[in-house]
Amino acid sequence: MLFNQFNSSLLFFLLVVIILQLVSSSTASVSPVTSPFVYTNSTAVKERKEAEALLKWKTSLHIKSQSLLSSWAGSTPCNWVRINCDNSGSVTHLNLSTYGLRGTLQNLNFQSFPNLLSLDLSSNSLYGTIPSNISHLSKLLVLDLSANQFTGSIPAFLGNLSNLTILYLYENQLSSSIPQELGMLSSLSDLELSSNNLTGVIPASLGNLSKLNYLYLHTNQLSGSIPRELGMLSSLSDLELSLNNLTGVIPASLGNLSNLNTLYLHTNQLSGSIPQELGMLSSLSDLELSLNNLTWCHPCFSWKLKQT
Repeated sequence: MLFNQFNSSLLFFLLVVIILQLVSSSTASVSPVTSPFVYTNSTAVKERKEAEALLKWKTSLHIKSQSLLSSWAGSTPCNWVRINCDNSGSVTHLNLSTYGLRGTLQNLNFQSFPNLLSLDLSSNSLYGTIPSNISHLSKLLVLDLSANQFTGSIPAFLGNLSNLTILYLYENQLSSSIPQELGMLSSLSDLELSSNNLTGVIPASLGNLSKLNYLYLHTNQLSGSIPRELGMLSSLSDLELSLNNLTGVIPASLGNLSNLNTLYLHTNQLSGSIPQELGMLSSLSDLELSLNNLTWCHPCFSWKLKQT
């Protein structure tokens, strides 16, 4: 009798152990939704959002421009012409340079492109103002809107694009003054605002752009003097301020630009003596100071420089 009770207890114990193991195994096998599924779902949502923004902009363009973007269809922009994406399927490069587009940017929701690195819409027939929501492109490295028909002022909010290295707005119809906020773009290497209708003075804040290699402000209606702060641009290779209404003297601080190759200041209203400090610019190969009211300092330049 006792033996039978013992066997029954043992069997009951073993049965409980087996049941617990089965329950534990079953629980372990029912894991949460795996990360690849979440990633895939997130990617699909992101692609759809970017596709919707691009398609909405496409429909706002002139009819002929829409036909040029015939591959822009569906919900996967990574397969569309002139678009590159990262490994997650997010748009990083939009290059529609010289594509014959006509329209505005007002219907392009830039907030839909959190990972955009390069936006090149140069050499088209885009017009209107530069929209404020372009400031949401926080990762943007390159912004090229050159050779279009944009009007209005250069937006001060462009100074919020802290990662920007290249800003090309030349050959448009932009007016008003150059916003001092552009001096906040500490990563900028190329700043080209030439061939517009810009007025006012050159902001002294541009002297903060320590990584700047090229500064092109020529062919505008800029006035006032050349800021001495430009002499702080130690990386500068080309400085072109010609064809403006600049007055005053050439600041001696430009002699600090040891990497300068090209200096174009011609066709302004500059006066006074050419500072002898310019003669210390050993890297200078191209100098244009003509059509001003300057006194040439022949002894300051011991090598051949171009002055016409």
